[in-house]
Formats: sequence, C-alpha cells, structure tokens
Amino acid sequence: MHLPIRAQGTTLTDEQAKILDDEFFLSNPLSHFSSRVSMLLETARSSYEATPENEPEFFNALGLDSADTALKFDAQHRSVQVAIDALSLRHQAAEALTRFIYARVAATPRKGDAKSTWLAVADSPTPMTKVIEANKAALDADPHRFLQLLFPPGTVVQRPVVGAAETAVAWANHAVWLLTNDELSINAAHNKLKHGLATSARGDVRIELITTPPNEDSTIPASAFGEGKSIPLFDRPMLTYLSRPPKELRQGLEAVSLRVDLPVVLAETWMMANVYAAMFHIAAREHYGENLPEGVAPYPTLVVGRLPEHVIGGRPLGYRSAVTLPPDGTTAPRPSGVAFFKQFWPMIIDFESKTEGVVVDG
Repeated sequence: MHLPIRAQGTTLTDEQAKILDDEFFLSNPLSHFSSRVSMLLETARSSYEATPENEPEFFNALGLDSADTALKFDAQHRSVQVAIDALSLRHQAAEALTRFIYARVAATPRKGDAKSTWLAVADSPTPMTKVIEANKAALDADPHRFLQLLFPPGTVVQRPVVGAAETAVAWANHAVWLLTNDELSINAAHNKLKHGLATSARGDVRIELITTPPNEDSTIPASAFGEGKSIPLFDRPMLTYLSRPPKELRQGLEAVSLRVDLPVVLAETWMMANVYAAMFHIAAREHYGENLPEGVAPYPTLVVGRLPEHVIGGRPLGYRSAVTLPPDGTTAPRPSGVAFFKQFWPMIIDFESKTEGVVVDG
C-alpha cells in the first residue's frame, strides 16, 4: 500500500510523522530475522537446484528453456554462499539494533521536523562510530534509559527481569563489538561483501595445529588429529578480505580470514534480533498507546543468561596478517595471529619452512 502522504512543505508535519510511524511499527523484526535464519539453516542442508522444469518462470525470463541450462554449482559452493549470507545477516542485526537504540535515545529531529522513529533511523549518521558514540553518551547520562527501552512501564526490576536486562545489555554491547572490533575488522568484511564482493571465499581449506611431525616418508598418521592432539583453526568455510585498519592504529594493509561457524553466527544474529524486537514492541506501545492495532508484533520472550561468550565459546574467529608495512615504512606491523572472542594469540606462519605430508591411517 502506498503511504497516504503528500508533500506539504520543507519539513515533516506531526500528521505525516504519525502516518510514517503507524506504518513502521507494523513491521516484525524478529520474524524477519527468524525466517532468514531458518532459511539459511535449511539451505545449508539442501540439495535443491533450479532447473527449467521446477523454475519455469525464472528460465522463461532468461529466455532459456533447455534442461542443460540449469544453474550448476556443487555443495561446497553452496556452503560458502550460506556462510557469506550468514555474516551479512549478523551484521544487519547488529546495525539494526544499534541504529534503533540511536533513534530512541540520541536522535533529535532536524529543525522544523516532527519527531518520527522511522525517520530517526533513516537519518541516523552514516558512520557507525558516530551512532555508537551518541548512544554511549545518552545512556551514560541516564543509566535507567536502557531498562525503559526494554520493558513496559511499571515493570518491577527483580529477578529474572534483572537477568534479562543484563543479557540484553551484553548483546547490545556485542553488536557494538561486531561493528567496531579492530582485531579482525569484522565491519570491513561486511563492507567488502556489500561493495563489489571484494572477498575470497573458500570451503576447501583446513588449517589445524598438530604436535606430531610428518614421518620420514611425509605421511602423517590420522591419530595425530583429534581432541587433545590438535587444534583446528579453519575447518569450515572461510572468508578472506583485505582491510586497512583505522588511521589511529597506524597500520598498513592487512589480510584477514574469518572462520564462519554457521550455527554460531546465526545464533548471534537471533540473540541480537530478540533484543531489537523487545525494544521495537515497547516503542510501538509508546506510539500507539494501549490500543495496539492488529498486526503489531508481540513482545518476545527475552533470553536470560545466554551471553555472547556462551554462544561463541573458545572457537577461533579468524586469522590476521600484515600485507604491507605501516605508512611510515619503518614501524613493524602489528603481530599476525589468531583472534578469539575478546583475545588474540600472536602467531606467525613460516611459509619458508613448510613441508608437505599426506594423512594416512594409523
């Protein structure tokens, strides 16, 4: 349905703002993210392939009708694409939550404009750093504001409400971490995907640290691998991209490889979406009053006690290495190594001393 709004002047009127937010708050953010998460989990297990027989309208649009024009790919390519889509979805959830908080606590309408939550999100600063700084300043000035974003008025802040609030804070902070973390420049990964697919995605690389050296015949027994014997770093799809860290870090070009653990990435996504949905419902109630119209998404059940470190655990998140020296040409680049959640292990791969081996039974 087209919005019943006509341009009447150079600023947004109260009537126009109400029409905009009446429409905006009929959205269902948790349903959006839940359906996308379910779709990606299903796709990861699917062997479906589009053909002229099962997708005739698509192939008719292309002007192709021969059976040999089916879209060809292998299972490995599918798993890599699902991993890429999961990273993008996680980033969308992190940014959606962070920008919605901005609209609720830090945004001010432009001069002459009526207040509109939808417009506040749309007009939020392009650089995420400005959004995050504004959110921090506003919430630091009024620590109770976060609770007001999350719970209906009159909520008694006792257990398990306190636990739900602490969990929500942790996931709001996790969204900020994903958007600003400089160890792997995770935000850069999303930008590289969004702007021209400037990445290399692989599903056929395995990197595992073992303590058993190859035999003299260059074979490695399978018994050298396993829990307590080896540490897998990359054992599933990985996304590699080039990144220039923020100028204040004074670093050169770096290559980063993200390890994409699909269930974990999607669990992170859903946890942030759950917090976003609760805040969205509270804002909708403020907008409509007690008489909520049909179509407003219900208040979700908030998760208690499941923090980011529980979801991510001790899994390696990626590997970072320098490609060029810092801009001054003399300073050593920051150490290469493996990043984990909130910690970094410096590690240098000695490509000059590499040996080849074949894994055999034994």
